[in-house]
Parts: sequence; C-alpha cells; structure tokens
Amino acid sequence: MQLLSLKLVTVIAESVVMDELARFGLANGATGYTISEVTGRGARSHRNVSLGGESRTSKMEFVVPRDVAETILTYVSRQYVEHFACIAWMADVEVVRGVDYAG
Repeated sequence: MQLLSLKLVTVIAESVVMDELARFGLANGATGYTISEVTGRGARSHRNVSLGGESRTSKMEFVVPRDVAETILTYVSRQYVEHFACIAWMADVEVVRGVDYAG
C-alpha cells in the first residue's frame, strides 16, 4: 500500500455559502469535495437545534495538495469568516490512491 501526504481542508459554515465555496475549490485545483449537514455550538452561533431554512450549517471537506489548501483557506478567511458563522482549518492526511486527489 502506498500513501500520499496531502491536506484535509475542513470548513464549517452556514450552508448558504457552500455552493460558491465548492465552485471556488474546484476552479482552484480541488478534484472533489464532501458536504455534510452538521449541528453544534460555537462562539458565533448555536445552530440547527430549532432553526430551519437558510440557518443550516454544513461541513465541507477537500483533500488537496498544500498550495490548493492555502488558496481555499485564504478565500474562506477573506469571504466568509467576518460575515458568517464560520470556522476553517487544515490538517495533514495520508491518502490511499492519493494521486486521485493531487490533481
């Protein structure tokens, strides 16, 4: 088994930004992404407990090379962090079939 070192970029934000973020990620080197609906509580909100509609919170994940990860995180920090309930981070991952994610 061969593993490739890549970055996992995770963005948790209001669902309303996810389509735009997905398009940005794909246009800037990501080969795919995963989105899931999440619930939780943070410094800026308590989400999805009794709220509906546009108040949903989602988690988007990209597995990408470091340069793509930094591009996505820079975009998130400039476009969403100040205006939406949003948190984002990057972590090291070792990926099977990593060539599929490396672009």
